Amino acid sequence: MKAISSTTRKLLELSQLSGVGPATLRRFASDPGIDTLEAEDIAASNNALTDALDDGRLWRTARAKAEAQIEACEQIGARIISPVDKDYPSLLSSTKDDPFLLYVRGNFAPDPEKSIAIIGTREPTPHGIAIAERMTDFFVGAGWSVVSGLALGCDAIAHRQAIKSGGHTVAVLAHGLHTTAPARHRALAEEIVESGGALVSQYPFGAPAIGPQFVQRDKTQAGLAQGVVMVQSDLQGGSLHASRAILAYGRWLIVPNPTDRDRIAEEPKVQANLLLAEGNDRDKMDLLRIKTPSMLTKLLIVRSREDYDIVLKKASLGGNDAAVIQPSMF
Repeated sequence: MKAISSTTRKLLELSQLSGVGPATLRRFASDPGIDTLEAEDIAASNNALTDALDDGRLWRTARAKAEAQIEACEQIGARIISPVDKDYPSLLSSTKDDPFLLYVRGNFAPDPEKSIAIIGTREPTPHGIAIAERMTDFFVGAGWSVVSGLALGCDAIAHRQAIKSGGHTVAVLAHGLHTTAPARHRALAEEIVESGGALVSQYPFGAPAIGPQFVQRDKTQAGLAQGVVMVQSDLQGGSLHASRAILAYGRWLIVPNPTDRDRIAEEPKVQANLLLAEGNDRDKMDLLRIKTPSMLTKLLIVRSREDYDIVLKKASLGGNDAAVIQPSMF
C-alpha cells in the first residue's frame, strides 16, 4: 500500500506553507487538477499565498518537510490520507471537526461505519472494568470495530478485550505516530496493528502529546464512531470531551448506570454517570454543554445487559433514528 496518493501528497505539501489551513486545503482539494499545480498556479489562485511563494525557497522547504513525513510513514508501514482518498472514514468526514490529514498505521475495519467508541476513566472501579469488557465483547460479537484512545484504564481494557475476542480495534492518538503515550502501551499499540487494527493520528511525525491535542483527539474518536460508550467518568473527566462531541454530531451517547456498590461507596469516577442516569435535564445539559433538551434524546442509559440489544439497534441506525428515546426507558 502506498504511503500517500498523488493528490494528498500535493495537499500535504501545501499544508506545510504558512497561512494554509484546513479551509484553504479543502478549496484546493476540490480542484480536479490539483496534482499538476505548481507554485505559480497556487499563488495565482490564492492571494494569501502569493508572498509565501514568491520566494521559491519557501515552496522547496514545504515540499522537503512533506517528503520527510512521507519517508517517516514508509519506515513504519504507515500512510497519510485526506478526504480525497477512498479510505478516509466517511463517518469522520461527515462531522464539523474532521481533520484534513490523517496518519494511519494499520487498517480500518472492512465496514468502518460499524464502529463504536468505548472510553472512560483511567481509574475504573471493578464494575467499570467488567462493563468495559462486556460491552466490548458484545459489539465485537456483532461485528463492530471498537474505537478508543490507548489511554490507561477503560481505553486499554477496550482495546485488549477487542483483540482477545478476535475483533477489530482502532486507537486514536494525540501525538505523532513516531511515539506511544503512555509509553507502557507500546506493546499494546503493536498488538492492535498486528491484530488487523489501526493506530490513527491527526498529528504529524514529531508532534508530542500535549494537553489541547487530547481534546481534539477525543473529538476524532467520536467522529469515527456511531456512538460513544462512556464507561465511567467523574464530573470533570476527559471522557466528557468525546461524549459532548458525539451529541454534537447527532449520534448516540451510551452511559452505563452505576452499580449500588459504587453509589454507596460514593465513587468519584462514576459521578458523571450518576448525574446522567438520574439528574434533571438542566444538570445533564450543563454537564454535556448542550443547549436544547431535544439533544438528550440521543442519551441512552444502560441499566442491564438486556439493554445491549436496544443500544446496538440505535447505534446501527446512526443519527437517522427518528424515534424519540426517553432516558427513563432504560
